[in-house]
Amino acid sequence: MNSNPTLYLIPTPIGKRKENFVLPEHTIESVKKLTKFVVEKPQTTISFLKWIKHPTPEYQLTFRVLNKKTPEHEIYSFLQLFNDGNVGLMSEAGAPGVADPGALFVQLAHENGIKVVPLVGPSSILMALMASGMNGQSFAFHGYLSINENERIKEISRLEDESKRTKRTQIFMETPHRNRVLFEQLKKTLQPSTRLCIASNITQDDEFIQTKKVHDWNGEPNPDIEKKPCLFLIHAN
Repeated sequence: MNSNPTLYLIPTPIGKRKENFVLPEHTIESVKKLTKFVVEKPQTTISFLKWIKHPTPEYQLTFRVLNKKTPEHEIYSFLQLFNDGNVGLMSEAGAPGVADPGALFVQLAHENGIKVVPLVGPSSILMALMASGMNGQSFAFHGYLSINENERIKEISRLEDESKRTKRTQIFMETPHRNRVLFEQLKKTLQPSTRLCIASNITQDDEFIQTKKVHDWNGEPNPDIEKKPCLFLIHAN
């Protein structure tokens, strides 16, 4: 293994505008120096590297796939990449290791004395919290709720009760094609006075972030969140 290997955690935007509004120059230049990547989806990574004008031809780059289906023993084998230098970790979108299977590779890096460097970039969770007007002193991110309807209703009620007791902002997400279902369920399950923030397609041209009490959401047209990356935040009074 290289004597001083480093694992760079590379944040990526949801979409690729022609102009770069979200990544600092230092982050882009750091990525351009890497030729080995552990990624959730190679096609997305290649598109991102072309977008930042990575100088190395695609055929000279090395990619290893780490997604929720990757066997654990295979993830251990990725450590061999450090024998020839530094490695970049990249998720499908956003910050690697956050609601992302890449966290296990970061853990392995720490356990093997590999330096871990998180590069600066967009975090939709923090950006949504910033823009929600909800409590930023105490908050919790819960990832995806259960896909079972009855279990999901119980989770929503539990998170609302906890928010009311602790004044904590609760943050969670859904796969884009089920956003509408979750939104309707939130309106039916939450108390009318609970605040609900919808944060969709953050950093994109059609970015939508709005906080209202549930009874106000019920009186408004539904936001256009179908098939778009979306975060949901609640804060109970």
